[in-house]
Amino acid sequence: MTEAWRDEALHLVREGADLYVEQVGPADAPPVLFLHGGPGASAHAFREFLGEELERYRMVYLDQRGGGRSYADAPFDLDTLADDVAAVAAALDLTAVTLLAHGFGAAVAARTATRHPQVVRGQVWLNPWLSMPRLARALHGAARSRSGAGAADGGSGADGSAVADGGSGADGTAVADDPIDDAAALADAAFALVGAKPLLDALLFPDPTTRLRLEHAMSTVLLGPSESEGLRDPWTVDVVEELDRWRGPVALLSSTGDGSSYPEQAEIALERLPHARIALFEGGHHAYADEPEGWLETLHAALAFAGAT
Repeated sequence: MTEAWRDEALHLVREGADLYVEQVGPADAPPVLFLHGGPGASAHAFREFLGEELERYRMVYLDQRGGGRSYADAPFDLDTLADDVAAVAAALDLTAVTLLAHGFGAAVAARTATRHPQVVRGQVWLNPWLSMPRLARALHGAARSRSGAGAADGGSGADGSAVADGGSGADGTAVADDPIDDAAALADAAFALVGAKPLLDALLFPDPTTRLRLEHAMSTVLLGPSESEGLRDPWTVDVVEELDRWRGPVALLSSTGDGSSYPEQAEIALERLPHARIALFEGGHHAYADEPEGWLETLHAALAFAGAT
C-alpha cells in the first residue's frame, strides 16, 4: 500500500554548509535525486517545469552547496559535492537512488557514482557537462567566430571557428585532443570577446522564448545568502577519465541545439560508456523547458532503465 504523500523542505547541516532539500512524492516510490546544473544554480526551475510530471517517483531536489538556497562558508571541490549527495541520501534513508542530472550536475553525478557506488542505482544525464576544460575550448571557438576575431591554425570549433586539430566541437566540428593548459583563461578570453551571458544564451537557447520562461521561473525563488562561497576552480572539473569505472546503467538525453553539450560532451559519454542508452531531441540545454515532442515519455523510459522502477 502506498505510504502518505510527502512534500517537505528540510535543511541538512554539513561541515561548512547548510543544504536545502525538497522531498516530494510517495515515500515508497522509486527514489530519484535531481542534480541541477551550474555550478551554482538551483533545482527550483526544474521542479517548476516538471514537478507534476514526476509525481510517480520519490523526488529529491537538492540545491547543491553554494548554489540556490544552499549555503557554503568556504570554497569547495567536486568531491565535496559528491559527498553531499551521499549525505543527503543517508539522511533520507535512501540506500540506492537514481541520479537525474542536468548540465554540470552530470559531473557531480559521475563523481558520486565512482566515489559512493553503494548510493547510486543508475544515472540519467540531461545535456551533460563532463569536461569543463573542453567546454571552455568550445566557448572560445564560438566566441571567436561570433566576434569575427579570426582563428588559430588547425580545424574548426563551435560555430566553425578554427582551433587545433582533433576531436569534435559544439557543432560536430573538430577541436583539439591536446591538453588545455588554462581552461579558466580560455573561458575568460571567450567572455571578454562576446560577453558571458550573450555567449551562453546563444549556445544554450536556440529559442529565446525558453530563456525568458526559465528566467521568469528563477526570478520567483528566494535564493540563499549572497556571501555564500562557490566551487573552487570550476574550469578544471573533468570526470572523463573516471567514467569507465562506472558499470551501472546510464541514459543520456541530448538536445541537438545545445551548443554547450552536443555533440562533444555527449560523445565523451558514449566513448567511455558504450553500454549507455542515448536519445536525441531538438531544442536547447534546458530541454525540460523546451518541451520537445516525446521528451517526457523518453525521460520516464530513461529513469526506468536507470533503476527508477
